Amino acid sequence: MMNSIKDLFRRNLPAKILALIGAIVLWGFVMNEENPAVNSTFTVPVYTINEPEGYRIDMSIREITLRVKAPRSSFTSVNADDFKAYVDLAEAVEGKNSIKVRTVVPKGFEVIEISDANIDVTMEAVLEKILPVDIQVTGNTGAGSALEKIVPSKDKVKISGPRNSVSKVVRLVGYMPLANNTKDFTSKIKLTPVDDEGNLINSVEVSPPEIEVTAKIMNGVEKKLISVKPQYTGNPAAGFAVAGVVVLPERLEVIGRTEQLGGINEILTESFAIDGIREDETKDVNLLLPDGIIVPNKRVSVKIKLKKSEDK
Repeated sequence: MMNSIKDLFRRNLPAKILALIGAIVLWGFVMNEENPAVNSTFTVPVYTINEPEGYRIDMSIREITLRVKAPRSSFTSVNADDFKAYVDLAEAVEGKNSIKVRTVVPKGFEVIEISDANIDVTMEAVLEKILPVDIQVTGNTGAGSALEKIVPSKDKVKISGPRNSVSKVVRLVGYMPLANNTKDFTSKIKLTPVDDEGNLINSVEVSPPEIEVTAKIMNGVEKKLISVKPQYTGNPAAGFAVAGVVVLPERLEVIGRTEQLGGINEILTESFAIDGIREDETKDVNLLLPDGIIVPNKRVSVKIKLKKSEDK
C-alpha cells in the first residue's frame, strides 16, 4: 500500500513541480491584480530626539512630505499619525548643523521619496544675565506739585534667552506715566529689553516681566532758574593753562519748596581732575543737589578750554 502511494507521488514528478510553481505564480499575479502596490504621500511634522540641555533649537523646516509605497489594502488601516520623521541631535554642536531626516513607517510600507532629506538645525546656548532697571517717566504731575523721585520694587532683573540676543541687551526700560497725579502712587510697569541704542531685543525672557514702581510727589513747590558752577582740580600739562570753562546748560530750572529755593543761588557740580591734559576736554558730571531740590537732569556737560601757557 505504502509503495503504491510513493509510486503515485513520484509519477510525473517534474510535471507536478512545474504545475505547483505555475499555481504560485498565478496566485501571486491574481493577488497583485486584486491588491496592487500603490504610492501615496503624507505630510508629517519633524520632531527631535537627544536634545542637549541649555540650548535653543531652531529648525529650517518643521514638516516634510513622505512618498510611500505599499499594497493598496494596507492604506485602509493607517493614517498620517502613523508616519514619523525625526532628526537626532546627539552629535549636533552649537551653531548651524545639517542633519539627516530619519523616518518610521508602518510594517509593509516603503519610503521611496522624502521632500527634504536633510534639515538645517541651529543650536544656540541659552544664557542668563542680571541687568539694571531704567524707569523713565512720561507726562507731568498736577499743578503745584513735582515728582520727587521714583522707587522701583527691584533695581535689577534677570533675563534669559539665546546667547546672541542676551549679549545685545544692556538695560531694561519701563515707562511710567505721571498722568497729572498730585499724590504718591504705585503702578505696575512692564520692562522692555533694549540694546545700547534703545532698540527692542526679541527672543529674550524677562523675569519678572513687570515690577511695581512708586512715584513720590511733592506738593506746594515752586520753580527757579539757578546757575551751575563747575568744579575741577589739578592743572593741565606743562606749557598749557586753562583758558575757560563752559558748562551746558549754564542755568537750570530747579523745583523745590519756597523756603528751600530762597537760600540757593547756584548749584555745584561734582569735582573732576584735569591733571596733565594737553587739549580741550569735555566731561559729563553729576550735580551736587541739596536735599529736596529737583532738576530734570542731574548731569551737565563741562568743557575745559586750554591755551598755550605764557610761563617761561
